[in-house]
Amino acid sequence: MKVLMISTVQAFFRQRSGMFFVLMGLLFGFLSGREHYAFAVFFLTDPFGMLYLGGIWLLYTLLCLHFVKTLWIQPEYNFIYNSRLWPVPKRFLRFGFMALGFLQPILYYGIYMISIAKQDRLLGKIWPIFVWYILLSLLLVVLSEWRIRNPVLYHSKNKTIFNWPFPRPVSWIYWSVEWLFRERGITLLACKAGAIGVAMCTLIYYNTDNYDLRLPAVGLSLGYLLNVGISFELFHWENEVWLWNRSLPISTTKRFIRILLSHALIIIPETLIAAKYQVLSLFEIIQLYGLGLAVLMLFHTYLYKHGGILEDLLKPLLIGFVILTLLILYKIPVWGLAGSGLISSYYLYSKWYGRNEIGL
Repeated sequence: MKVLMISTVQAFFRQRSGMFFVLMGLLFGFLSGREHYAFAVFFLTDPFGMLYLGGIWLLYTLLCLHFVKTLWIQPEYNFIYNSRLWPVPKRFLRFGFMALGFLQPILYYGIYMISIAKQDRLLGKIWPIFVWYILLSLLLVVLSEWRIRNPVLYHSKNKTIFNWPFPRPVSWIYWSVEWLFRERGITLLACKAGAIGVAMCTLIYYNTDNYDLRLPAVGLSLGYLLNVGISFELFHWENEVWLWNRSLPISTTKRFIRILLSHALIIIPETLIAAKYQVLSLFEIIQLYGLGLAVLMLFHTYLYKHGGILEDLLKPLLIGFVILTLLILYKIPVWGLAGSGLISSYYLYSKWYGRNEIGL
């Protein structure tokens, strides 16, 4: 059962992490709580609201069905067909749990709708979502059963109908971000969800009273620091996966700029959230963006001296955040902290890169 969930459900969320990342940006970055509430009430009160909702959920389920159908015909997933040895009731039960794993986003949204229905006294209209849960789960179970009863053990890859007319970009930054989406999708999604959540909470609280820039500086710095998992994966990519890159005749300054630009791309979503709430001026947003970039670069540079696993780096990371918070509270300008952090990270990078053995 565990192998089934890991090999299929986890593979789905890992390979579709880019899609979920974009959806999270659209749903939580550009839609406010009031708009989410309006959609939920519409689905509950409109005569065809539940049909519309079911249609949306059906499209997502079809995506899951297509994924299962194509994944299990790959040669490395031939072991899935051994599930035919399970008794039929046990097999249907386990496929049912797998279906619930695929339908997690739908289940979470259903819980949100139940809370809205209870709040607005519309519980009598919530029953269709349970019907949808059963039908969509059965679809996944039936297709899974059909797939193992009709195995494809020798799958030949056909040429794609549509060929992308543009050449693949020759860019270290593009390759790094592409690798994050393809191989570290779960880490990327988890880090961005946490960072965006902290940024939203900080800005909502900042809007409740008259505060100076120190409050969002501390809050958004914490949000930016939640991207350390992504920064660590970039370090892993450069020093363990793409080893031949270290032997290329590239100057230290150019390497630093590439890493700087990669991190600058990573923290753009949180910065767009800050711009979306319109509670900070453009200059303040630029200062906070620079501060977030500086703290991430200091962390990334620190990896070249100590390396190790991420769990061992949490203590110095926490100490660094406490020191940064004290500096902010003592009214040191945010732009000054950002500038000094970037300069320090460049100095330390040029000092540590390639001169110490990195323990991975």
